[in-house]
Amino acid sequence: MQQSDEGRERLRRLRDEIKERIDYRSFYLRYCRPANEQASQARFQALCPVPSHNHSGRGNPSLSIDLGRGLFHCFSRDEGGDVFRFYELMHDVSFGRAINDLARELRIEDSSKQLPLRFRAAPDAEATQQSGQTYEPLDAERMGRVCEMFLEVCREEEQAEGINYLQRRGIDSRTIKRAGITYYPRRAYRRIMRRMNESFALDELQRSGLFNSREHLTFYRHRLLFPFVVENRVIYMQARTTAAGVEPRWHNLRGGVPALYNVDALAKLASNSIVYLVEGFTDTLTLAAHGFAAVGLVGAGGLREDWLPKLARFQICLALDPDEAGRRAARRYREMFVSRKMEVACLQLSGDVNEFFRHRPSAALEFALLTEAAMEKREIEVRSQKSE
Repeated sequence: MQQSDEGRERLRRLRDEIKERIDYRSFYLRYCRPANEQASQARFQALCPVPSHNHSGRGNPSLSIDLGRGLFHCFSRDEGGDVFRFYELMHDVSFGRAINDLARELRIEDSSKQLPLRFRAAPDAEATQQSGQTYEPLDAERMGRVCEMFLEVCREEEQAEGINYLQRRGIDSRTIKRAGITYYPRRAYRRIMRRMNESFALDELQRSGLFNSREHLTFYRHRLLFPFVVENRVIYMQARTTAAGVEPRWHNLRGGVPALYNVDALAKLASNSIVYLVEGFTDTLTLAAHGFAAVGLVGAGGLREDWLPKLARFQICLALDPDEAGRRAARRYREMFVSRKMEVACLQLSGDVNEFFRHRPSAALEFALLTEAAMEKREIEVRSQKSE
């Protein structure tokens, strides 16, 4: 389906360029001679040369040509159209063949043949044949406005595919809505790109990372959008692909990640509440869906020291992935917390948080018990250090 959509868009672009460059008079005079030498006029009549009309070649002219608009009409067969339809009838070819033939005659190059859309839409770091253009990052206010408009435009599109993707991972629709997660189907790509072009200057879109140096929307393969909300305002955004086998799975705007994911949820929590520090959006939302307070990191090593004050009044429990990156990050974070006289517990899981909840019927209870054990272990370690 997508290939068909791209093919139609390609033909549309060629058609429009042909109409801008073609000389209608020269085109029609290749096939028919004006009656009474009227070729210098904006309109003329001629004997109809269309083979399928089966004219005898004698009698009164039945073909009327409008050179101003490039239109023809055969009155005896009541058939007409533009230059593309005329070419189809004269050569017995399809509409697409007519456009391609005329484009070749006019030496119009089809750039879409040189590079598929998925490459033209790729972020600048991945795209080929880069222009070498560098972009100065947008300030926080303008970045927020770009993000909010992009999400608003995408929300007008069908959301079912994105919602289904998250629900298959155990995240309910209420949690999805509360987190402001938004999706758009691939067929809406050009419509959304056009809407953003109408709302912002190209320079702003490129500086945000939403558009690349090729002037294309970069969120082409990554259309499940996760906004970062701070003090009830969207300040940043990252997106995930919902297709299998696409790498990288994640794509974000320019600049570093400005905050913990779901950090606004902390404002409603009582001091000394347990807050889980996890990797990524899916784990964060999985815990939120089951009533646990959590904030997320973009990558295991994504915690910044200047974010720690936001966590200082809570009991922090690390629940990072049980791979080498997660274990290494857990060790480093414990040192970071200790250096600020903050205590942290570490939860040991066999897989990531989302897997844990999807594969256990009583996952919420088991998770709470594991947390209690990790907290007790932390308290024993603290008492032991104080007694030394």
